[in-house]
Amino acid sequence: MPRDHVTILNTEYGRPFTVNGFSSFMRNAIRAAGLPLDCKPHGLRKTLGRMLADAGCTAHEIMAALGHTTLAEAERYTREADRRRGARQAVIKLGAHRENRIAQTPVRGLGKKSKTGEKSK
Repeated sequence: MPRDHVTILNTEYGRPFTVNGFSSFMRNAIRAAGLPLDCKPHGLRKTLGRMLADAGCTAHEIMAALGHTTLAEAERYTREADRRRGARQAVIKLGAHRENRIAQTPVRGLGKKSKTGEKSK
């Protein structure tokens, strides 16, 4: 959305929402979207933060998008995303490791004497 005002979401009259006005606006939007009424604006904001982090956004980008005033708040999302990404990568690596379990040297030939009479090493 273009930013024509200091606030991002404004009433239809171009004014900032009051607390009660914003609650009413969100309740109507949540109902219109078919979401359960126990959805909260902060929960939706947190979901956006997680989605931004999962998309690879930096903590500073998340901070700017969500309007956080401290980097620590935005870093919470990137830490969670890094942990999930790390877990996925660990499982992928384990799968690749297990796929490569086929021995390079056939076991049946190990320890037998060679044609020259020496024991193989």
